Amino acid sequence: MTEIFSSIGIMPFIIVFPLVFIAGLVDSIEGGGGLISLPSYLLAGLPTINAIATNKLGSSIGTVASAVRYVKNGYYDKGLALPTVAAALTGAYFGAKLLLTVNSDIIKYPMIISLPIVAFIIFREKDLGSSVAGEISRKNQVILATLFSLSLGAYCGFYGPGTGTVLLI
Repeated sequence: MTEIFSSIGIMPFIIVFPLVFIAGLVDSIEGGGGLISLPSYLLAGLPTINAIATNKLGSSIGTVASAVRYVKNGYYDKGLALPTVAAALTGAYFGAKLLLTVNSDIIKYPMIISLPIVAFIIFREKDLGSSVAGEISRKNQVILATLFSLSLGAYCGFYGPGTGTVLLI
């Protein structure tokens, strides 16, 4: 353990631990913890791609746990589950592939600028639209939900913070 601290110093741990703890609290209450944890990884000096991957690993574990609980309790639409999950996974795959092709310096600076903006919008605005599911035919619901899942999956694979909160909204 002392080898770890001597090789990289203690400062990254001092930055990351409290911020990731706060991110976990925020995520468990309202979502959007990635808006706190991702910048903490970047502040600690993690390369951009590694910071995004680390953030995705943590959020994926929480997402799987939540999904299992929802399925166990029957809180999902069986007709929408298969096409939307398939579309989201496909989008995430291609988003992650795209992330690996882009220079990390190009990603880092827009990310630092966009994170506070996204955080402000998500934490401030609780009702970003009214529910119109009853006004759309079932076929159109499946098509729209699948396209939305594909695009949100691509965003999540490429970048990620705020995805769960967008889903809740």
